[in-house]
Amino acid sequence: MAREINTPRPIIKAASACVWRGDEVLLVQRGKTFGHGSWALPGGKIEAGETAAEAALRELLEETGVNASLVSHVGDFELAGPGVYYVISCWTGRYLSGEAVAQSDVKAVKWLDFRAIAALNLVSGNAEAVARARQLLTG
Repeated sequence: MAREINTPRPIIKAASACVWRGDEVLLVQRGKTFGHGSWALPGGKIEAGETAAEAALRELLEETGVNASLVSHVGDFELAGPGVYYVISCWTGRYLSGEAVAQSDVKAVKWLDFRAIAALNLVSGNAEAVARARQLLTG
């Protein structure tokens, strides 16, 4: 359901990818951008001419070197930060290829059993996105 957002901050449209390899989900530790030092799903801004799914795949590859096949839209999540408001379109899918290595604007990457993510300092909304993505993929 759409709702009016009453904020003087710019709205940035972004996309993320919740990628699974068995029971493991791929996470990145934010480096230079909003959420510095926190763990999150790979993602970033949607560029002109891209769909959210295309942006999720591009950002996944740019940040981690991993390719995936997207299966489903998880949902849109809101994230407010200093001077900005993000609407993140999250997609889920399965690992295809590539070695997960920190690239672009991330400090680290890791495959982590989904049951262990609660122990990390996660960016707001990411635990919910992972739980919903798993439910979509496993029924």
